[in-house]
Amino acid sequence: MKRALFFFLIIIIFFLSIGTLLIYYEHFISPIRYKDEIVIRNDGRGNGYFAAHRSGRRTHEGLDLLAEIGTQVLASRSGIVVSAKQVRGMGKYVMIRHFGGYATIYGHLSVILVKKNQIVGRGKVIGLVGKTGNANYRNILPHLHFELRKSGIPQDPFYYLD
Repeated sequence: MKRALFFFLIIIIFFLSIGTLLIYYEHFISPIRYKDEIVIRNDGRGNGYFAAHRSGRRTHEGLDLLAEIGTQVLASRSGIVVSAKQVRGMGKYVMIRHFGGYATIYGHLSVILVKKNQIVGRGKVIGLVGKTGNANYRNILPHLHFELRKSGIPQDPFYYLD
């Protein structure tokens, strides 16, 4: 009987801890801690605002948050890591799926600190700012490329950030 009660308590504690990680927040937090306001990259290669024009008739699908190399990158909302790898344009990046059909992408990292299928809490450090992928050009300032998607469609993160 004591063993069954102990086992039951362990299961309850486990599910409560997972539940607190997945609490739904209406807004997202900035993945970079700033003392004042968010700072967007603006350099010789262009600006980092959402929907800015890029070469090849492309449109920028996120925000480029100016930060020094090695700055901690935080999960904007609790969720599950669906990708943590390196690809050509984005460099080292992390994608997190969130409740409500949202996903966030954190690109150009120097270090990835999470793994695929890992549950992360809001504000958890998931990586460090870098200059990987397309951000590796000499005249591009170090930054975090931050995307927010709803049902796969890019959204302007400014409308969602706390």
